[in-house]
Amino acid sequence: MRRHILFMLAGILALGVTLAPVSSADLNRGDIHLTNGLIYYALGFHDLAVKELRQAAALDPGNSEVRVALGMAYQVKGDLQAALAVYREALEMDDSALYVHGLMGDIYRVRGDKEKARAHYLAAMEDPELVALPAYGLGVLAEEEGDWDAAVERYRQVLEAAPDHADSAVRLAALLRRSGAAAEALEVVENAQRYNPRVAELHYLGGLLYRELERYDEAKHAFDRALHLDQNHDGARRALDDLENLLNQRPQ
Repeated sequence: MRRHILFMLAGILALGVTLAPVSSADLNRGDIHLTNGLIYYALGFHDLAVKELRQAAALDPGNSEVRVALGMAYQVKGDLQAALAVYREALEMDDSALYVHGLMGDIYRVRGDKEKARAHYLAAMEDPELVALPAYGLGVLAEEEGDWDAAVERYRQVLEAAPDHADSAVRLAALLRRSGAAAEALEVVENAQRYNPRVAELHYLGGLLYRELERYDEAKHAFDRALHLDQNHDGARRALDDLENLLNQRPQ
């Protein structure tokens, strides 16, 4: 049965705090190195993850998903050229792994090569199981190009497939706010908070929207919550100060 490496990583991320790398007398087993590599990745030890996953790839040279895991480890540690190389190897081994194009699209987008990024995102969109990653990338590209309507459509597409995608919710709500649809933007934020109650940026954006809608008590609570989650959130601190000044100037 085909396994998506992203789902494997998600599971390990959820359990990462309780896991430790596997020790084994048999160091020639690729699955041992793969397990260790994924655990190190989840715990943030990316150099160790790369080391283990390179050994796993050497021991299991025909396994495309090991290549994808290695590429993700390279990518998160900033070695983008190495990540692209192993992603290409993975696609040569299994050209049905369309989600890999989404990972490649992210690299090209970061590098500023929008056309290659778009091409890879569109290829990844053919995989119905993982629409969120490429749709988000296409949304960011559209937003950077000033096509807000296309960006809004893509972010909505992400949230339909993955309602817990906080970055898409933040970007969608910000675009709706700019277009004057504060009530709709607030609905996006409140829906996203059900899945991501500890994302400071969502509370900050919610506070801005509550203020625009003259729901001042809720705005103050939202800014306070954002600062509780991120004491260094300058935007929330300034917004809270401005709101308090506004309320102090109102007639009693």
